Formats: sequence, structure tokens, C-alpha cells
Amino acid sequence: MKFQDIPADILTIRVRPADHCSADWRDQAVYSIENDPSRPDEFELRLKDAMIAVQTITPIDTRRLSAELAIGRALLAQLTNRAADGSMELQIAFFSGPCLEMGELEIGVDDYVEQAMASLERRRSGPKGDQLYKLLERHFCFRQGDSDFFFLTAGPAIDEMLKPDPVQEEKAAGGDDTDLASDPESQAAQDATPGDVLPARSAQPTRNNSFCISGDGLRFVATEKLLSQGKSIFLTSRLTKARKHPDRALRLVKGKLHFADWSRTGHIRLLAKAQMTALTQEQVSYLRKWDEFGDLEGELLLEKARQVGVLHVAGAVENRDGTVAVRVTQASEAALKVLDKGQAGELRSVEELPDYLLDPTLLFKDFASGIERSAENPPSSPQDELQANPKHYKVVEFDKASNTLKLKTERLPEKSGMLILSLAGEVAQIKRRLVARRLILEGRAANPQLGPLIEEKGVITQTRRPSPVKPLTAFVLNKVFKNTPTPKQLDAISCALETPDIALIQGPPGTGKTTVIAAILERLNEMADKRGTTIKGQVLLTGFQHDAVENMIERLSLNSLPVPKFGKRANAATDDASLFEERLDGWCGKLATQLRERNPQIAEIEQETEIRHLYLQYLQTPTRVLGARLASRIAALGIAVLGEERVRQAENLQKKMGLEEKLNGASHQWLDVVRRLRCRPESFADDGPERAADALADLGEVLDREDLALLDDASLWRNENGLPPFLQRLARLKRTLLARFSAPPVFRIEKANDEIVALAGLAIEQIKRKGHSGRDRKSAALAEFLAQLDNNPRAMLEAVSDYSFAFAATCQQSVNRSMQFQKGIREGDTNLNQQQLEYEYVIVDEAARVSPRDLMVPMAQGRRIILVGDHRQLPHIIDDEVARRMEDGESGPSETDWLKKSMFHYLFSERLKTLEDGDKITRRVTLDRQYRMHELLGDFISRNFYERFDPSEKFGSGRPTVDFAHALPDTGGKPAAWLAVPVEKGKHRRSGTSWIRPIEATLIVRQLLAWMNCEAGKDLTFGVISFYKAQAEYIRQQLGTLGNNDKRLRIGTVDSFQGMEFDVVFLSTVRTVPQPWKSTTDDREKQAQSLFGHLCLYNRLNVSMSRQKKLLVVVGDPCLLEGDLAAEFIPGLVDFHKLCREQGVVLEC
Repeated sequence: MKFQDIPADILTIRVRPADHCSADWRDQAVYSIENDPSRPDEFELRLKDAMIAVQTITPIDTRRLSAELAIGRALLAQLTNRAADGSMELQIAFFSGPCLEMGELEIGVDDYVEQAMASLERRRSGPKGDQLYKLLERHFCFRQGDSDFFFLTAGPAIDEMLKPDPVQEEKAAGGDDTDLASDPESQAAQDATPGDVLPARSAQPTRNNSFCISGDGLRFVATEKLLSQGKSIFLTSRLTKARKHPDRALRLVKGKLHFADWSRTGHIRLLAKAQMTALTQEQVSYLRKWDEFGDLEGELLLEKARQVGVLHVAGAVENRDGTVAVRVTQASEAALKVLDKGQAGELRSVEELPDYLLDPTLLFKDFASGIERSAENPPSSPQDELQANPKHYKVVEFDKASNTLKLKTERLPEKSGMLILSLAGEVAQIKRRLVARRLILEGRAANPQLGPLIEEKGVITQTRRPSPVKPLTAFVLNKVFKNTPTPKQLDAISCALETPDIALIQGPPGTGKTTVIAAILERLNEMADKRGTTIKGQVLLTGFQHDAVENMIERLSLNSLPVPKFGKRANAATDDASLFEERLDGWCGKLATQLRERNPQIAEIEQETEIRHLYLQYLQTPTRVLGARLASRIAALGIAVLGEERVRQAENLQKKMGLEEKLNGASHQWLDVVRRLRCRPESFADDGPERAADALADLGEVLDREDLALLDDASLWRNENGLPPFLQRLARLKRTLLARFSAPPVFRIEKANDEIVALAGLAIEQIKRKGHSGRDRKSAALAEFLAQLDNNPRAMLEAVSDYSFAFAATCQQSVNRSMQFQKGIREGDTNLNQQQLEYEYVIVDEAARVSPRDLMVPMAQGRRIILVGDHRQLPHIIDDEVARRMEDGESGPSETDWLKKSMFHYLFSERLKTLEDGDKITRRVTLDRQYRMHELLGDFISRNFYERFDPSEKFGSGRPTVDFAHALPDTGGKPAAWLAVPVEKGKHRRSGTSWIRPIEATLIVRQLLAWMNCEAGKDLTFGVISFYKAQAEYIRQQLGTLGNNDKRLRIGTVDSFQGMEFDVVFLSTVRTVPQPWKSTTDDREKQAQSLFGHLCLYNRLNVSMSRQKKLLVVVGDPCLLEGDLAAEFIPGLVDFHKLCREQGVVLEC
């Protein structure tokens, strides 16, 4: 095997000898590559008989090679292709993990291999015996110097290779025994000597007894087989062509492969046996727990689908509002109940029921396997396409009385049929999670070590300490930071830039997470080499929700371009502009204005360009509409350019051609207006003036002055003035117009008007004489660019994407078709496409909110991963019903504590701490200075929600208190206030499954309106937060139209407020102490849950009390805070009430 045939990613970098080095500079093998600690821009290459120092030709290659070497992966390398300037190519093949030692390894070969090789070479018979063994060694062995190597994958990475071949299974079922692929032992057993016959029940290939060896264009599975004498051998099976793409899970093995007849193969040596055991052993793991969560989540999905079952519908009626009404003729009671509650969501039409409805015992694991197979085998015919992509219909409403179902669609394919619950959205998410999980499990993620990095007992390749990178340059400092960056912010940037694999940045409220992300991105952009290589999509910016992604990219501008975001919200209409598209439109408008201000000559170029384009269009398609538009643009040039006579000529041509077009194309529209003109005294006295006024309005552009004057007189005539003197003239006008507009339209092949053609040529020539010309290439290019900015938003989106250093999308949408297209992946199966998505860096904002299964989707795409978030704020988003069932299935809540812990929290508090203790590489940083709020409030947040759990997470304030001054009435300028609403003023009550307290809502609205409308509050922003959706909605209703003012006021539950900030925030607590209150349990935690509800959730309380800049107002019953139960379970609220009494203000209602 030659070096270029190695089935791994090969990095090619051009290098030259260092100035101080006298090198043996020729094509040769390189045995190791090391960073030179004393010279950061040099690398030491170990050759066969010497050590040499080299430098890369471009600085970006220095950083890239340093980053690759820092991971510590095994490699093979060579120097080759010397250029005229003396430089050579350093070619490096990288592998997953360290190099394995196996010594000599014998692989048994039988007739199956002979026939498989013949089949692959498309020959009736292939090489045999020694000739075959030597051919296999050439394909699968690589020699460097005195050492032999081969390449293998093992464990979950070979699951695909171990799957039975459906084609071979079909052949076996049909009795076709001409192909031995389905049973490689059959012929071998016949030819074996009696003592070495393979047992009839020899083990089938599994991940525990097999591994895959890859070579030059081929790969095979080597499986351990037990012989009758008790010894074991490796036997070859499943010989196929190699993967089209290099395999990230490939391991480098130092050892010699020998191929021989299986009956003469020696037993497996101890060294190889030990490595085999290490590669294939399985352990209980962190990710496996989340696999179980996913399985249960899937079972609940199938349970819901089976509950709805199948709806038989008939009598489809198409409505004018874009809906179709159908009558449900047959359905279960459970299905009707789901429809009545409005829980159906979407339905889809089917001709045949899916397996999970036909077989109630089908497990989600089997269903998921089917999903993966469908992703790997795209539909090959229109019928398959229709079945793979069925029609989905949103349920608008269900009328229980008539069993009528209204669906959002223009029409149904059939008037009757079957509908089932649509799982399309859930299935798409399941596919993405399954593929990402499998890539990580198999070691085929963009960073092959991602699995061991995450797992509790994972062993990663020993990484090298990364070279230091300057965290900030003067450019980034001035562009990104409003305040001097703190030491911890600099540490966070350095941690992200220098990490060999993963970095976590914890950002308490207001500590500048978004600013740090912007600085990291700007530095990565600076460090990227933009010469001769594309920088498109080097970084992925992502988050779980669209809001998180949009907040992250809102103020970003890389290379003066906005960061493009792909994917839309679930409920957005197809033609709705996304928030990014709206911002891009604003960016285009702003840029166009700036270009026109700096280049006033472009206005003339634009006029010339527009006239030239219209002129060429008119010559090709000489319609009156184009002619009128061309004449209009020429007339707009004005007297200074054309002269008075030519301007008048253009105006007349415009009017003439426009009138001709109207008369030819729209005269039938005016006939009714003319027919309604009243010419007799009796009818004119009835409504003559009104009908004349209608004609005057509609025919103003096609009548001359005399006729217009006549209609004007008629429209103003009053009956008390007697008989109109103009009725005869009006009758003549009516007859004339009827004849004029009743003539049939003229259909003819248009010819260019010579007058307009000559005038256009003159106009273009005059523009050149009077000012700048389109011959000025720079100005012409700017004018063309301005035309695109103004008129072609889709082209601008594509252009921005082509030159954007970073892409943005939500975690799930980061692997959709639009992202694949932008990364140059245009076709192929979904699984393979997702595997090919790769970024140098993946940055996840609000990472603590993303569940592990969703977080793995973007993480699998990043060679280096930066997670930014805060596990002390809102928890990760998981299905509560799944969590409840898992808790019910365990022996106690302590067994499922891991459910409440996000992957960010787990990595930050456990896994990365272990890695740091081992290799001393910093992977975690906590930002320690907030800039959002008044120092008093910042200290309160730090004390109650961070220091209480970990003193090292304490943070201070970075801005003076004067920055947060306000003069709102009744507050004394204090930053903390409690609006006391005792239980006697009004109780809370149920609203559906939620709670409301009307008196709290009323007092909030009263105080809010007073402050918003006063002089001190007219320029302030306000937020109203509640833990209960019903209470937030109640407040919004009381405010009326003001409740929808997103610019100054936002109302909602705490879940929608993370990452936001307002000058003033009201927090509605709702809970009040029942009178009298008696506990029904001795469990203090259950007592607190009964009494305080959501207030016990410290992370939600943290978010709700850290959104304000100048003033936080908590609204609720202070009696709720009395007693030791409150001190234990809601200490934050107790402390805030104390703060208001001592350093803030308490407002009485």
C-alpha cells in the first residue's frame, strides 16, 4: 500500500527547513512530529537518521498543525513533492487514539475470500493460494522504514459492517447457493482436515468478537472463531469495497498481517488477544442512561400514536378559507377524546397502516432501526417517494357533535380515506439524534474522541499542552468590548482558543457571555488564513431555541458581514421572513445608503444602467408597458441632462404609450363606467352627478381636457339648479366612448418604436457627457452591487453565506438540508450527509438548556467545541412525562438525579474536572464580573444563587452604581422594592392547570402604567415575569393593546426571559399562605412544594430575579416568607425581602 492509499484523512502542509537547520531535504518517511517549545513557529521532524526543524509556509498552517498535534493522535507522515522554491509537502495521516501494538497477526482465508475477490474484480475466478495472500497483504499492509502497520476499526464502529446483507439473505431464501458471502464457512468446512473442522455453531460476527480491517479500496471483518481443538483463529468474512470517505474511527496498529489458509493459521497471540479485549469491552456509561431516556421517550410517542390509531374519514368538502372539512366515520373513543381536547396536532393520510399500528408489541428500538434504514436508503421511485413523504395536515378544529374535522389544506388527495397521527416532526428529530449518537459511539464524530471525552470513565489520547494564543488584539478589543475586559474574560477567550477538544464557559447573569462569544469568533476569524482558501462556514453558532441563536448573532459582524442563520421556527409560514432575513434586509438598506453617500457619482451610473437594461429589454421585447417605463426613466433625468425639449418628448411618449396599453388591455373595465352615465333629464336627476363623478375618477387618464371639464361640470350639478344644459354633449361623449372602448383589443406582434429607441440612445450618450459613465468599471460595479442590494434579497443571502466565516442554526436544524447545501453536500443519504458536516469550532450558547440528546447533534460536528451557559439558571429541556416515568421505575428519586443535570452541568462539575486533574489543561472558566445590574442586586444574585453552592462561583460588579440610577416615584431611587400584597387583599385560584391571583395582576398593571407614563419612566423598558402562564396572560389582558408593545414592555413566564434584560422588572409570585395551613405530610420537601410551588426552583428564581438593570420589584404576600420552611427552601426570596426592608423600599398596596 502506498502512502496516498491510506484510508484516513491526510493533511497536506507545505514546509521549508528552518534557517538554522541543515537538512537532508528529500522525499522520505517522517517518524514523528513535535512542536519545538523554544520556537513556537517551528516543528521537529524525526527522520530515519536525523532530526530536522521545519517551518510552515503560511502562518495558518502553523496553528492548524499545532492544534492537530495537541490532540495527541497517532499519525503516519512523509515528506514529498519538492517545489522550485525548496519547500516540500509534509503529508500526515491522522488516526483515532494512540497507536496500538499487536505484533504479528495471522488471518485465516478460505474459499469465500477467493470468490469475493473475484466478484470485486468482476472476474469468474480470482487469484488463489500464495498469490491471493500476497495480494491481500498489498491491499491491507503498510510499511514505513522497518515497521509494519495496518488499520482497523472495532466496537460500535463496525456495527454497520456486521449487519446481514439483505441481498444475500434474499439469495439464501431463494435457494441460490452460488455466492458464499452469506456463509463463508460452508466450503471451508468441506475442505478442512477432521481435527480442525469449524464447529457447526461457531460464533457469528459481533462487535465483541470481531474487528474491521481497512486497506487500499477494500475492507473486511476479522472474526474470532473457536476450533474443535479449543484454539481460536481469526477468519476473514464480509470482504467489501471500502467506504468512499475516510473513516474517522480508524485506528493505527503497529503489527504485521499474515494471510494464510485458515486450516494452517496459528492461534491468536496473547498481545493481539489483549488488544482485542480492550477494544471490544463495553461499560455502563453516562450516555447510555440518556439512550434509555430516549427509548422511553420513543415508547411514549408510539403510545400516543396508537391511542389515536386510525381515523376513517369521508365526505371531504373544500372551504374558501384554505381548509378542508371531513367527517370522521370510524374512530376509537380514545381518538375522539384526543381530537376533542385539541391534542392531535397534525395528521397524515395513509393507504397502508405503519408497522407500529399493525403490531402493538413493536418496540421503539425496532421502530428506530427502521428509521435509520429509511435514512440510508432514499426512495427510488415516485411511489416510494410518496410513501416516504406523505401529506401532513394541521388540525384546525374538531366538532364533536357532527364528528367533523377541519384540516389546514387546500384539498385532500381523496374524498375519503385513512388518517393517522403524524410523527413527522418527532421522527425528524429522532433521526438526527440517532445519527449523532451513533457517530459519537463509533468514534466517527468530527472529533473522534468525543465519546471518551464525555464518558465518566472514558480514556482519551494523551493530549499535548497547547501553544499559547494571544486572547485579544487591539482590533478585537476596540470592536467588541465597551468596558475593559476582566481577567476571567481573557481566561475564557484563551481557554476557547487553546483547547485541544472542548471548553466550557459558565456565565452568571450579566457577565458578558455574548461579548466573550463575539471576541472568540473575531479572534478565530483573525487567525484564519483568507488567502487562497475558503473561509466559508468554519464555525457553527448554535443553541436550542431560535431566540438564543438570534440573540447571539444580533450584534455580530464578521468581515463587515452579518452571520447568516438557517432554518425557521416551527409555526412560521413558508413565505414569512425570518428575523435574520429582516436584519439582512436592514443591513442591505444601510449599506446601500452608505455607498450612495460616499459615491454620489453612482446615482448617474445607476440611471444609465437602469436605462440601458430597460433599453435592451425593450429591443428584445418591445411592449408598450416596457416602452412607457423606459420613457418615464428618461424623463426623470431632467432638463439639466436632456434639455427641455427632450424631457417634454419623453413625457409625451410615456403618456401616449401608457394610454395605448390601457386602451388595448383594460378598456372592458371602463365600459360599465361609461354605460352608467346618465344623459336623460329623469335619470340624471336620480344619480347623474354621482355617475359622472365615477367616470371622472376612472377615466381621468384617457380623456382630454374638454371631456374632463364636461364630466367635472356634471359631477358638481345640483338638481335645484334646474335642467342641465350639457346633457346633449354628455350623450355624444357617451356614444363616442362606447364605440372607443367596445372595439376588440388589437393582438399583434409589437415592433420597437423608433422614437423611443432614438431617445434612449440619446439619453445614454448625454449621461456620459454630463457626468460619470458606466465605462468607469469601479462605479459600474458599485452600481450593479447596489441594484442587487435593493432588489435581490435571495441573491444577497447566498452571497453573504458564500463569504461568511460562521453559520448559525438551532441544534436540530444545524444538520438540515440547507446547512448541508451550504457545506457543499448536495446529495446522498441523510446519515452519511450528517456525518460529513464538520466545523473547526462549534459554539453552543445557552448550552445548559440543551438536553444531552439534542446537544450531541451539533457537538458531533465540531473538531473543537465551546459550550457557553450557566447551570445555575434555567434547567435543560426534557419531557416531564418521560422523567416522571423513569423516576417511577427506579427505587427512589436519588436514582434519577442525573435526569435533572444537564450535560453542561455534568461536564462542568464532574467530567472536565477529572480531565483537568489528569492533563493540567484548563477547560473550564467562570466569568466573575457582571455589568447588567446595580451592584446591590448583583451581590444579591451572587450570594443566593452561586456562592451558596460553590464559593468559587462568586462574582462582583464591574460598573458604578451611578450607571443604574433612576427617579421612579415612590422608590427613593432604590434598586430593590417589594410590593406587599397580603393574603387578605385577595387569594390565588386555579385557572386550568395553572394559577392566577387577580389582585397581584391589578396592582402590577396600576404601578406599571404609572411608571411607564411618568417623566422618569418614559424612556425605560419594563418586563413582567410570572412563574404561571395563566397569570402572565391575565396581566396581558388587563393591559390591553399595551401588553403587545415589545419595544418597551414584555410579559411572559420565566422560561421566555433567559438572556433578556430590562430597566425595570416586576416579578409576580402568586403563591399565598392558605388560611389556616396544615401540612399533610412529615416530608419537609413535600411540605415546601405544597406551600411554595415553583418558588422552590432556585434556578428559575435566579433567572426571574436577574433580568433587571435598575430596579427589581417583587410582588407578593410577605407572610409567605415567615417560618423556617421558607428559610430552608426559598432563602433567595427571604433574603430579598430583608434587602428591601434594610436597603431598598417596601411598597404598600
